[in-house]
Amino acid sequence: MRISPELRALRGDAASQRNAQEALEAARDAWRDGPAAEVLGELARYGDGAALDDCPALGALFDGCADATEFLGSLVDDLLAGLREHPLGQVPLRHQHSDGMSVLQLAQSGRATLTLLAYADTGAEPPASACFAGGERHEAVLAGAADILSLELLEERGGQAAIDCSARCIAAGDVLQFAGPARTKSVRRVHGSLVVLRLARSDAVPCEAREYSLDDGRLVHRASGSRSESRHEMMLALLGRMGRSDAAPVMAAMTREGSEHIRWQALRECLALDTAAGFLALGALARDPADPLSASAGALRAQLVETYPALATIEELPCPA
Repeated sequence: MRISPELRALRGDAASQRNAQEALEAARDAWRDGPAAEVLGELARYGDGAALDDCPALGALFDGCADATEFLGSLVDDLLAGLREHPLGQVPLRHQHSDGMSVLQLAQSGRATLTLLAYADTGAEPPASACFAGGERHEAVLAGAADILSLELLEERGGQAAIDCSARCIAAGDVLQFAGPARTKSVRRVHGSLVVLRLARSDAVPCEAREYSLDDGRLVHRASGSRSESRHEMMLALLGRMGRSDAAPVMAAMTREGSEHIRWQALRECLALDTAAGFLALGALARDPADPLSASAGALRAQLVETYPALATIEELPCPA
């Protein structure tokens, strides 16, 4: 691996690294405590559930009248100045870049986030699917232009969806609003570049996110809208891949509480990790007619017993005690 002389020098100079970060953090803090203080104070209220109409400074960024670029001006100018002086410094804001889209999270409070998005024209084919995830979003176009589809989920049935599509071009000064799990957008083509300021707030009880093919309305993917459940799902998968059979009792317990999605995932991992513990949990679900997973559990139990008749004896075994 080749390490450039600049990086090698920086690695051996802790004071230089510290100075670079302190300069960039000072620029961020000066913006938060100065030009952005009122907006960020209202972001905290909005993140706790307040209506946007009750947050005038924050709402003004998305009413089509105020110039949101003024709100960001000092932050961008000071960060760029800091990077010119310290080109190897790290911008002290959460950020990522992937497939022509850059994301800079300006602030987060409660259920709300304020984010700066930059889209670039990569020449790639437009997305073949779109995700409907709930919550509410307000987007102000700061610069550039793009062709988009405004999408509305009209009906969902049996893994298929009817989606209404409306094409339009957006440009600087436009404001977009999406509320609820039935509305979203798809960026089809960026004309050079597109810069968007987004205010998003998740639901108090996040709904499931569903991704549908735009060609035929077919359900492509579904995922929990809860970050906590997503973390638990990843933990379940990791424990399963590690072969941690000692986690089977915990997985079996997880089949009895939480959303249907995480309970079913826990059941699947438990069955794969410890067949006896998983099958006992499966039988308990199947025998409870009040449980919304009862029918699915019963069908899976019958299928497994038909394929592996020995499983039927597991529930008949005497208690080890």
